[in-house]
Amino acid sequence: MEKILTIAIQGIKGSYHHVAVEKYFGREADFVECATFKEVPQAIEDGVADFGVMAIENSIAGSLLQNHKLLGLYGQKIIGEVYVQINHCLLANKGVRIEDLTEVESHPMAILQCENFFQQYPEIRLLESNDTARSARMVATKKMKTTGAIASELCARLFGLEILGRNIQTMTNNYTRFFVVGHANEQIPKDADKASIRFVSKHESGSLARILSVFAMHGLNLTKIQSVAIMERPWEYAFYADVMFPSLPTFMSAMEVVSHQTEELEIQGIYKHNVD
Repeated sequence: MEKILTIAIQGIKGSYHHVAVEKYFGREADFVECATFKEVPQAIEDGVADFGVMAIENSIAGSLLQNHKLLGLYGQKIIGEVYVQINHCLLANKGVRIEDLTEVESHPMAILQCENFFQQYPEIRLLESNDTARSARMVATKKMKTTGAIASELCARLFGLEILGRNIQTMTNNYTRFFVVGHANEQIPKDADKASIRFVSKHESGSLARILSVFAMHGLNLTKIQSVAIMERPWEYAFYADVMFPSLPTFMSAMEVVSHQTEELEIQGIYKHNVD
């Protein structure tokens, strides 16, 4: 019998982190529910979780810069990625109609993304909470009859709620990208074609341009680059980049050249890209 994996997530079951776990690992998983993102790599380091799943960027809101920094705390590696389309649902207890609702609770970002839907229901007051899944769980646990929640379809399944409205967000192309994080000794997948790196360029004119030219010469496709301030070194910045590569030897050859063009270079993970 295969061991059931334990996955650390920020938030609780029913959150979009949980959705990402099901998409990557399947439904058979145990969870360590973390109050903060920092607790996710800590759970792996402490041995209470096999892997962690952590949001890294959203197609509307942009990158979660603090999570880039967390990846380097314990020398852990990115072993995979998951893209989840954020489809918000209006949830309520069984038998409750949308006409019965006087309040709907959710995370402020979810409320903002669904404002247009609720314009047709001006009598419903929108209340902010710290988590979509917690709002759904509260509605279910307290058997509330006049309060609903904006949350994932998964929450309806977990907490026994009915879906009064699906895909109620205004922007349909709303995706969040999640990193799957594991120990440094995890094997690189044989079909790996993507890598995430962190580097600090030399303080020389044209240093970043030279690094990017190395990527081009080796056929690496730069899919993302983000600068982040180095807190302990004022006015200095680290770059976080994602690159697609034609083969692992080609990527490693490029990194060898780049290592001579940078003050610091760290390969944060080599994995198979996933946009499904």
